[in-house]
Amino acid sequence: EHLTSLGVPDGPIRKELVEGRSITLVDGRTVAPEDVLGPLEPGKKLVIIGDTEATDDLADHVCGADLLVIEATFLERDATMARDYGHLTAAQAASLAAISNVKQLVLTHISGRYADEEILAKAVQAFPNSRIAADLDVLTI
Repeated sequence: EHLTSLGVPDGPIRKELVEGRSITLVDGRTVAPEDVLGPLEPGKKLVIIGDTEATDDLADHVCGADLLVIEATFLERDATMARDYGHLTAAQAASLAAISNVKQLVLTHISGRYADEEILAKAVQAFPNSRIAADLDVLTI
Protein backbone atom coordinates (compact mmCIF):
# COMPACT_ATOMS: atom_id res chain seq x y z
CA GLU A 1 0.00 0.00 0.00
CA HIS A 2 2.80 2.39 0.88
CA LEU A 3 4.49 1.81 -2.47
CA THR A 4 1.23 2.49 -4.29
CA SER A 5 0.69 5.72 -2.33
CA LEU A 6 4.17 6.85 -3.39
CA GLY A 7 3.35 6.12 -7.03
CA VAL A 8 5.65 3.12 -7.41
CA PRO A 9 4.08 0.99 -10.15
CA ASP A 10 3.68 -2.76 -9.89
CA GLY A 11 6.25 -4.81 -11.72
CA PRO A 12 10.01 -5.22 -12.00
CA ILE A 13 10.78 -1.81 -10.54
CA ARG A 14 9.65 -3.06 -7.13
CA LYS A 15 12.16 -5.89 -7.37
CA GLU A 16 14.90 -3.27 -7.53
CA LEU A 17 13.86 -2.06 -4.08
CA VAL A 18 13.72 -5.59 -2.68
CA GLU A 19 17.23 -6.20 -4.00
CA GLY A 20 18.47 -3.12 -2.14
CA ARG A 21 18.65 -0.58 -4.96
CA SER A 22 17.04 2.86 -5.00
CA ILE A 23 14.68 3.67 -7.86
CA THR A 24 13.80 6.89 -9.64
CA LEU A 25 10.15 7.48 -10.50
CA VAL A 26 8.96 9.16 -13.71
CA ASP A 27 8.41 12.41 -11.82
CA GLY A 28 12.08 12.42 -10.73
CA ARG A 29 11.56 11.40 -7.10
CA THR A 30 13.95 8.83 -5.68
CA VAL A 31 12.69 6.06 -3.43
CA ALA A 32 15.26 4.20 -1.34
CA PRO A 33 14.69 0.67 -0.02
CA GLU A 34 14.94 1.84 3.58
CA ASP A 35 12.08 4.29 2.92
CA VAL A 36 9.61 1.52 2.11
CA LEU A 37 10.91 -1.79 3.44
CA GLY A 38 11.17 -3.03 7.00
CA PRO A 39 14.05 -5.03 8.41
CA LEU A 40 14.98 -8.21 6.57
CA GLU A 41 13.36 -11.33 7.92
CA PRO A 42 15.07 -14.62 7.31
CA GLY A 43 13.09 -16.97 5.13
CA LYS A 44 12.62 -20.69 5.37
CA LYS A 45 14.42 -23.20 3.19
CA LEU A 46 12.42 -26.12 1.83
CA VAL A 47 14.28 -28.68 -0.28
CA ILE A 48 12.44 -31.43 -2.16
CA ILE A 49 14.51 -34.05 -3.92
CA GLY A 50 12.99 -36.86 -5.95
CA ASP A 51 14.88 -39.75 -7.44
CA THR A 52 18.57 -39.26 -6.82
CA GLU A 53 21.68 -41.10 -5.95
CA ALA A 54 24.44 -39.95 -3.64
CA THR A 55 26.45 -37.22 -5.34
CA ASP A 56 29.34 -35.10 -4.10
CA ASP A 57 27.44 -31.82 -4.26
CA LEU A 58 24.08 -32.96 -2.87
CA ALA A 59 24.97 -31.68 0.62
CA ASP A 60 25.62 -28.20 -0.82
CA HIS A 61 22.04 -28.01 -2.04
CA VAL A 62 20.38 -29.14 1.18
CA CYS A 63 22.69 -27.35 3.63
CA GLY A 64 20.73 -25.56 6.34
CA ALA A 65 17.31 -26.62 5.08
CA ASP A 66 14.46 -26.15 7.51
CA LEU A 67 12.74 -29.11 5.87
CA LEU A 68 14.20 -31.73 3.56
CA VAL A 69 11.82 -34.05 1.70
CA ILE A 70 13.86 -36.74 0.01
CA GLU A 71 13.50 -40.24 -1.34
CA ALA A 72 14.70 -43.21 0.70
CA THR A 73 13.80 -46.06 -1.59
CA PHE A 74 16.04 -48.76 -0.12
CA LEU A 75 17.61 -50.01 3.09
CA GLU A 76 21.37 -50.23 3.42
CA ARG A 77 21.35 -54.01 2.87
CA ASP A 78 20.26 -53.20 -0.70
CA ALA A 79 22.70 -50.31 -1.24
CA THR A 80 24.05 -51.86 -4.44
CA MET A 81 20.57 -51.96 -5.91
CA ALA A 82 19.98 -48.38 -4.76
CA ARG A 83 23.13 -47.26 -6.56
CA ASP A 84 22.31 -49.29 -9.69
CA TYR A 85 18.85 -47.74 -9.95
CA GLY A 86 19.79 -44.19 -8.93
CA HIS A 87 18.22 -44.10 -5.48
CA LEU A 88 19.22 -43.47 -1.87
CA THR A 89 18.99 -45.69 1.16
CA ALA A 90 17.25 -44.46 4.30
CA ALA A 91 20.64 -44.29 6.03
CA GLN A 92 22.11 -42.20 3.20
CA ALA A 93 19.20 -39.75 3.28
CA ALA A 94 19.40 -39.42 7.07
CA SER A 95 23.18 -39.04 7.05
CA LEU A 96 22.85 -36.35 4.41
CA ALA A 97 20.40 -34.49 6.65
CA ALA A 98 22.72 -34.84 9.64
CA ILE A 99 25.86 -33.55 7.93
CA SER A 100 23.93 -30.76 6.20
CA ASN A 101 22.48 -29.21 9.36
CA VAL A 102 18.90 -29.91 8.26
CA LYS A 103 16.18 -29.29 10.85
CA GLN A 104 13.48 -31.77 9.71
CA LEU A 105 13.67 -34.79 7.43
CA VAL A 106 10.70 -36.33 5.62
CA LEU A 107 11.32 -39.55 3.73
CA THR A 108 9.33 -40.51 0.67
CA HIS A 109 9.41 -42.85 -2.37
CA ILE A 110 9.95 -45.93 -0.21
CA SER A 111 9.98 -49.34 -1.85
CA GLY A 112 7.03 -51.55 -0.99
CA ARG A 113 9.47 -54.32 -0.06
CA TYR A 114 10.07 -52.57 3.30
CA ALA A 115 7.81 -51.62 6.17
CA ASP A 116 7.76 -47.87 6.84
CA GLU A 117 8.77 -48.61 10.43
CA GLU A 118 11.95 -50.35 9.26
CA ILE A 119 12.91 -47.41 7.04
CA LEU A 120 12.17 -44.94 9.83
CA ALA A 121 14.15 -46.93 12.40
CA LYS A 122 17.24 -46.77 10.19
CA ALA A 123 16.78 -43.07 9.50
CA VAL A 124 16.39 -41.99 13.13
CA GLN A 125 19.67 -43.70 14.00
CA ALA A 126 21.47 -41.04 11.95
CA PHE A 127 18.91 -38.23 12.16
CA PRO A 128 16.39 -38.32 15.03
CA ASN A 129 14.03 -35.69 13.57
CA SER A 130 12.94 -37.99 10.74
CA ARG A 131 9.50 -39.06 9.64
CA ILE A 132 7.83 -40.88 6.77
CA ALA A 133 5.68 -38.83 4.41
CA ALA A 134 1.99 -39.66 4.40
CA ASP A 135 -0.85 -38.53 2.17
CA LEU A 136 -2.41 -35.25 3.34
CA ASP A 137 0.41 -34.51 5.79
CA VAL A 138 0.49 -30.92 7.00
CA LEU A 139 4.01 -29.90 7.97
CA THR A 140 5.15 -26.79 9.76
CA ILE A 141 8.40 -25.27 8.63
